[in-house]
Amino acid sequence: MNRLVRTAIFLLGGLTAVPFVAGTVLAAPSQLASHQAVYDLKLEDLRPNGGLEAVRGRIVLRIEQQCEGLVMNQRMVLEMVNTEGGVIVSDYLLSTWEDNSGNVMRFDMSNSLNGQMVEKYSGVAERNEKSAIVTFSEPDQEDMDLPASVMFPADHTRKILENAQVGKNLLSAKVFDGNGAEGLSDTLTVIGKRKTLQAPEEAVASLEGMTYWPIQLSFFDLRQQENEPDYEVGMKMFDNGVATDLKLKYQDFSLTGEVSNLEFLTTEKCS
Repeated sequence: MNRLVRTAIFLLGGLTAVPFVAGTVLAAPSQLASHQAVYDLKLEDLRPNGGLEAVRGRIVLRIEQQCEGLVMNQRMVLEMVNTEGGVIVSDYLLSTWEDNSGNVMRFDMSNSLNGQMVEKYSGVAERNEKSAIVTFSEPDQEDMDLPASVMFPADHTRKILENAQVGKNLLSAKVFDGNGAEGLSDTLTVIGKRKTLQAPEEAVASLEGMTYWPIQLSFFDLRQQENEPDYEVGMKMFDNGVATDLKLKYQDFSLTGEVSNLEFLTTEKCS
């Protein structure tokens, strides 16, 4: 169920330093706009015999760039109706803080089904040039070793934007997103051609005239070693880090996510 409700959010809120892309040194780190976005989720497609007949939901995402790092708070609520008329409500919360060097991430994740807690993870993920490790404070379990090349969501998002800005259209990376023991995925990102937003809907009118790229991410479960992705996320990603027009494709159903509210926040002033 954990992977069923994940949005890989990782992508929806990332920012750290990766100053070298394809031989090009960038003059300054990309900065995400501090903002809060609400996405209304609607059912796009159901797999036959998947056991569900209706799905709807909402994501609330809040990104705050602070002087020492980036805070991301995400809540995703899904209401799923099975073919027997039973209702399952999943309430998923993920809070992370990532330092601006991209080497440390603190995370708190919880997932409840019909009001009953089914998963809860808290801890710290750290990496250096030779190794990476996750130390859990909840639950009480052994540390988790990660590949030395692992990226955290902030790093990953920044890398996608930097590749997009120099015309690169593919990025493969292993990403740990803070989702506990299942948080490590192999990812493949396909980046479309640069576009400019024209005549937007009222909810995203503040993005008019801005540059964006169509993005398609595929997430693979490293434990299964399968060729087909575990789930996929599509979106329009703007050069300030705001994402719109979500498409979430899971094994049993797919959803669209339209922005119903977008609010830009005041960014902390740093010396």
